[in-house]
Amino acid sequence: MIKQKSFKPYPIEILPDGFIYPARYLQLANCTKTVQSDEYFQWWFYEFGTQAAELAFTLRNEDIEGFNLVPFAKNGDWLANFDGDDFSGDPKVIVVDLGDLPFYMTCENFTDWLAKAEQDYWR
Repeated sequence: MIKQKSFKPYPIEILPDGFIYPARYLQLANCTKTVQSDEYFQWWFYEFGTQAAELAFTLRNEDIEGFNLVPFAKNGDWLANFDGDDFSGDPKVIVVDLGDLPFYMTCENFTDWLAKAEQDYWR
């Protein structure tokens, strides 16, 4: 798998009012080395301005009711989203299984999600 060097998050202008990205996520976005910490990291971060990112953002609330999703990464049928209604700067992460809707799991925050993603938790 090709490693991602950096990625461009969705701009603040289109995010839910009051939403703040986690600092660690923004650090990864602006990284000058590879984003993934090891060769087995299976997630791909959405790059604003690409068709995939625009489609994910457009369809972000179609599959799971009750959440204001901000999609940020994908791994096969798994889609990772920030809770767009969390204004703390350390939002919960909702991981949706697109192959088994409306199934989803939650992670405490981005740090928790990243630790699980690095362990290939969603295999």
